[in-house]
Order: sequence, then structure tokens, then C-alpha cells
Amino acid sequence: MWLRLRCFGVLLSVPFFLVGCGTRVKSEERLPNIVMIVVDDLGWADLGTKSSFYETPRIDRLTGQGMRFDQAYSGCPVCSPSRAQLMTGKNQARLNFKGHITATSRHRYPEKGRIIPPNDQMYLSLDEVTIAEALKPAGYVSANVGKWHLGTEDYWPKAQGFDLNIGGWTHGSPADYFYPYTRGNSSWNPSIPTLHGGSEGEYLTDRLTDEAIRFVRDNQDRPFFLYLPYYSVHTPLRAPQELVQKYLEKRRPESSQRHAVYAAMIERVDQNVGRLAKMLEELDLADDTIVIFTSDNGGEVRHEGYHSEPERDHDPVTSNTPLRSGKGLLYEGGIRVPLIVRWPGHTNPGSSSSRIVANADLYATIMDIVGKRAEPGTDLDGESFLANLLGQDENRRQPVYWYHPHYSRRPGAAMRDENWKFIEFYDPPKIELYDLAEDIGEQKDLALKMPEKTEELRNKLQQWIEGTGTLMHTLNPAYEP
Repeated sequence: MWLRLRCFGVLLSVPFFLVGCGTRVKSEERLPNIVMIVVDDLGWADLGTKSSFYETPRIDRLTGQGMRFDQAYSGCPVCSPSRAQLMTGKNQARLNFKGHITATSRHRYPEKGRIIPPNDQMYLSLDEVTIAEALKPAGYVSANVGKWHLGTEDYWPKAQGFDLNIGGWTHGSPADYFYPYTRGNSSWNPSIPTLHGGSEGEYLTDRLTDEAIRFVRDNQDRPFFLYLPYYSVHTPLRAPQELVQKYLEKRRPESSQRHAVYAAMIERVDQNVGRLAKMLEELDLADDTIVIFTSDNGGEVRHEGYHSEPERDHDPVTSNTPLRSGKGLLYEGGIRVPLIVRWPGHTNPGSSSSRIVANADLYATIMDIVGKRAEPGTDLDGESFLANLLGQDENRRQPVYWYHPHYSRRPGAAMRDENWKFIEFYDPPKIELYDLAEDIGEQKDLALKMPEKTEELRNKLQQWIEGTGTLMHTLNPAYEP
């Protein structure tokens, strides 16, 4: 019988006679498994470590076992471009994938709006090298279990290097979270074509975790990459009634976080993260597995037009306080996200890092960990933060940039350079400058007080945008202020 030893630099096959002793190859002899959990629309302040309303004891335990990054950013204030950046390590501007695919295809810009957004591609090009494709030469088996939202069927996960795809397809949210995942007579009521079977009362977050556990069990004897992008906590806001009732009794009208259904959705995600963590321990895989937990953009604060429980629609979805605003905008509330990395034997339990990181950095860091057997793409924008995971206090070398010239809320571009945050909104036009070290809530605009710094950052941002070769917005000749 043969046992495959997995090493950081090499793969060796050596004879090994098993006598039923249950011995498992130790972590230093194998490439680490990688589990990446992405919760949709989960805000920076939506975990129990920062919220007194939401309860996430299992994710909090994960935080206590690993490293928390307090200045982590998504690639975009909306989901599709952010996920494209996460998958490739390239800025969404360089990918020419700057808009939310299902929204921009329906309504690209106001007829009298100030700008016409660029005619971006609404898919992740097959020419790009995804994490799954980069890890394949190193012997990894990969699964996408959950939301994809990176193009039509020709661009679904199996065309992008994944060996298994369960639940991932074109759309970014289900019609409902309960089986059969359709709802009433809604005009927008698709089922999920890559999720087969199910039973009455089944909840989507639970089902995706069942499938993730099955994948891990089936592949426990080889290195695996599990990409687990939950559809939760994206609208429609729907959750098991017993959890909703718990938060209806707990909420307080004066609190900025008080949506009972949203809170129940968060707790259900937490329960399922706990189920997955417990299974890794039972299979003796926990010490051999890197767990990454994050979100695709900032928390949603609006409630108008969203179909949650009708009698509860008067509550805001969440609050990102002390951060300003939320999903769709380039303020901190729209782009700052939770990020936890647990890597036993490497990250110090309960540690934190103030390093500025972007989700493109996850790609570079994973490639750095796996080493020469991986074959990543070229022209990456992400920076590896492996040194930080290993306890070295290393700062970011380059600014973080955003170019989002689409009307998901308010089109614009932004950059984070050390403690400076510069934003240029295109419609209505406005330039803003903040010192985040002193003003995390972005309440004191310094643009007029510091014109030289403002102009320096504006030029730097514009040069970066042009340097990516991205398609750019144009002024609308029909514009009416």
C-alpha cells in the first residue's frame, strides 16, 4: 500500500505498510489544506467580537485560534468584481470586471446621469489563472460550494479549474433560503441549477455545509482547496423561525443593529462554521488546514425594496458603525471587511495585525505558502502577507486602489495610502480626503484644508487607473445636474 507524503516543496510517494493504527501524516510533512469561507455582505462589525447584538461564538473561537486583520478590504463595494479579484489576485480594474454583473446588465446608468460607465466584460475571463488552477499542479483537488457570480454557464467554476461545483452559477442570490429555493410567484424566481435534490424545510446554509463536509471527507487523504462562499447573509433576509424569535426578543429599538432575521442568518452561518470546524477536528485534519474567513464587501445598511419578513422591513439591515455607510459605496463601511486566518503551528492564537490588506493579497499569500509547485498567474496586484502570519510586523508596500465607475450606489474611485483615504466621486462630482488614523468614521473631510496632499493622491490614483489599461467611463452628453 502506498501513502502520499505532502511536503511544502515536493510530493513524494513512498511505501508504507498500514496496520490500522490510525496514524496520520503530520502537518510538517504535507501541503496544508485550504478552506476559504466567504460570507456574502457580512459587515466589518457583524461578528460577536464587535457587536453586542449578533452572536457568533464559533467564529469568535476561530478568531481566538488564529490571526485577525483589522484593516482588511474587499476589492469592490459590490460582490462580483470583489470575487473576481479574490479568485485571481488581480485588481478588478485590471480584469475589466468592475461592475456587479446582474445589476449592471439590467440598468447600466441613469439616462441623465453625469457619466456613462465603461462597457466592462461581465465575466471572469478563462485566460485568468484562478486559485484552483494555480494549486492544481501542486496536487490539490478543489471545490466551489456556494455562490459563484462570475459569469454565465461557460464561466462557471468547472471551467475555471475547480473539480467540483455545487451551488455556484450566474446569479448572486437565491430566490429563497428554504428548499426548493424558489419563492411564490415572484417574476425573478430561479432555482439553483447546480444544487440537486433537497427536502422540505432544508435551509440553504445548512445544505452547503453538508456538501462541504462531504467533499472534505471524500478528499481527506490529499491536499484540498475548499472555497465555501455562502449565499448568506445576502438578501432575501430569511432564517429559521426559532432563531428569528430569539432575536426579536433580544433586539432594542435604540440599537443600530436590530434586524432579527439578519441576526438569525448570521448565527446560522456561525453554527455551520462550527460544524465544519468540528468535522476537521474529528478527521484529525484541523492542524493540517488553513482556514480563511472573510466577506466580499461591506455590510448592507439599506432596507428599502428588499424582501425580508414584511413586518420587519422598517429595520435597517445592519450598521457598520463606527465605519461610514455600507455596501455599494467607497466609504469604509462599504469596503472594509472581517478577515481571520487560522493556521495551526504558524499563526499565534488570538493575535491581530494592523497591516492593510486587500482580498487580492489572499491569492499571493496562498501561493507563497504552497511554494514552487503552484503555478500562479502573472501581473498580480496582491501582496503576500505570509510574514505577518508568521508573527513578523511587516507593513504594506503599495496603496490599495478601487475604481468603481458604476451606479451600484455612487460611481467613483478611491485609494488607501498608509493612513490617508482619498475618494473621488463622479456623480455628483466630489473629492474627499480623510486621515483614518484620527477619523475612522470619515467625518472630517480634509480635502480643502490640505489641497497639496489631495492633489498628490488624486494624481497618483488617476495614474494608477490609466496604468491598468482598464476601460474607462466617459462623460454623458445628456447629463443634467
